[in-house]
Amino acid sequence: MLAVALMSQPAEAQFLKKLFKKKAKTERKTTNVADGTDDSALVAMMDVTALSDNSNNRNAFMGIPLGIMGDRFEKLLLEKGFVERSHEGKQTAKSYIYDGEVYGTRAMVTLAVSDQTGRVYAVDVADETIYNSEKAVQKRFQQLKDELRKVYGAGYVDNQGEEYTIQTQLGTINLHYERNSLMSSYSLGFALDDAKAYAMAYAEMEDKEYEAVPRKIERGLAPACNHTDLVGLGVCLLQNPTVKGAHSVLRSYDYTLGKTTSKMLSASFLMGHYTATASLARRKQSITAITLTATDDIEAVQKDLGTNGFTSDDQKIWRQGKMTAVVTTDKEGRVVLSLR
Repeated sequence: MLAVALMSQPAEAQFLKKLFKKKAKTERKTTNVADGTDDSALVAMMDVTALSDNSNNRNAFMGIPLGIMGDRFEKLLLEKGFVERSHEGKQTAKSYIYDGEVYGTRAMVTLAVSDQTGRVYAVDVADETIYNSEKAVQKRFQQLKDELRKVYGAGYVDNQGEEYTIQTQLGTINLHYERNSLMSSYSLGFALDDAKAYAMAYAEMEDKEYEAVPRKIERGLAPACNHTDLVGLGVCLLQNPTVKGAHSVLRSYDYTLGKTTSKMLSASFLMGHYTATASLARRKQSITAITLTATDDIEAVQKDLGTNGFTSDDQKIWRQGKMTAVVTTDKEGRVVLSLR
């Protein structure tokens, strides 16, 4: 989607912005509109069960709550040793881009700031290191994944293994890597938003085509995560149709392997209240059919099938080339995705 734009950009800017894909609002030109939010009342990532109202409880970057004013966020970043990036040429407005160390590696940090209120609603972090092989970038990916899990909690493998997403009731964190255009090298970084601040910023965006729709907020909290990359997992399993290949894919998706018999192998995944199971029919060492059952959102699964190139006339049976996927629900209301 961004291939043409990325080809002309320097390597450090070649990231797919998961949370603000079209462009980060890094320049503020308009006068701030008062919104009644008291910066000093905002807190960083308190236990959501300890509060009756989490309106002031915010997702955070390095202990700094999102949703505060950009200038205050900048001050707190500078106190942590970050340095504002110098820019070539004339600037028309304030830019929020910094250099510093993030989880053991030098990185460029970009703040997404609301045009109207001047509040930070998302942060993008790009490693300055350019990795010369997929093995090297995957090593750093795993290191960052472990660090982010310590801070934000468990998430799920996304985009057929190239991303890791943690979606809490306070916000979303997305770790991702990608191959640089026209080069045999890789870039890596992560983006995070605050669900409440992002919802406010979304309302003012004129062009929402490439922006994620905000989650509904109640008592200061977004809904718990109820969707993972079932389609990506299924496609990867179809592409690795052996018992050994399936084991490797399931482990890479953080599934726990279960009992393996001469006719079936199974695995399971647990993330908070979200549960998923994989049942794979086998004939000798070959996988013949895949069934994924999860407490998921059927509309989100259908959307993912379309994004992955599957087409359907009835939203139940989907096809792409020789692959067929069927989406139904069971008696317990769980989504059942069958692929062969």
